[in-house]
Amino acid sequence: MNHRQRPFFRFAMKTLIMLLCAGLLPLLHTGASAQAAPVVGNQIRPLLINNQYVLFPGKLAPYIQEGKLMIPVRAFAGALGAQLTYDAATKSSTISLLGESVGKLRAGQATAVTRDGSKIALGVSPQLRDGVLFAPMNPILTGLKKLKWENMYNALTRHVLIVQGRGDMELPQPKSWQSVTSFGDVPGEHQNPFYPTLLTQSADGKGFRLSLSVLNASGSVIPKGASSLEFIAVNGQGQAVVRQLPGPSQATPKAGALSFTINVPTAPDYVIFNSRIK
Repeated sequence: MNHRQRPFFRFAMKTLIMLLCAGLLPLLHTGASAQAAPVVGNQIRPLLINNQYVLFPGKLAPYIQEGKLMIPVRAFAGALGAQLTYDAATKSSTISLLGESVGKLRAGQATAVTRDGSKIALGVSPQLRDGVLFAPMNPILTGLKKLKWENMYNALTRHVLIVQGRGDMELPQPKSWQSVTSFGDVPGEHQNPFYPTLLTQSADGKGFRLSLSVLNASGSVIPKGASSLEFIAVNGQGQAVVRQLPGPSQATPKAGALSFTINVPTAPDYVIFNSRIK
């Protein structure tokens, strides 16, 4: 750099520092740091449990760690209808479902134990993030034995992770309130035409606002007024708020994007989203 360029360089650097301090320029993140941090509110791969989409909001949102889908242990157990117990002596959690269990789930420990005492490798150690224990999902489902899961694509070639019982076994309904909803037995492609892509949560002074973005994954245009929606927001005490909404008042094209907002009094552990074509 020659002596004529130095004043301009000093001026440019000073201006850049001022803009960064003022927050007027975006901060750049490397790919490694972006992958390591959870993507808050972004449902990386929607879960379909009991034929209902399950999403985890805010700091409970799943994330990818070393290629593994990390799920919030307590909220995930609730969504499965499983029992979660905590052992204060070992600082570990156990998920029990349909006579099987995966125990000794503990932050920093890369193994767990099944009901018969067999050790299973988790691949990635569970982690505590903002007081929430996350663990890799696949080893937990494998250890529970009576569950099966598969990755499938919908009409938009988007991933859906389907969790269900093996053989003719039915997963338990998490709470009795589900029996009062009107979305339990909707056949075929008329169920869940809207694919959830993003769930965000924010406090609004009176409770929490949940905003859900979806895509029309039915493979065809949905006529105006031909669909309906259901949100079930379940908090950590198992209390649920059920909201049933009419679908879009305009025709929704194939792969058309929409968003819906509901308000709930308490922060949910998980949200069940259903949609159907009438």
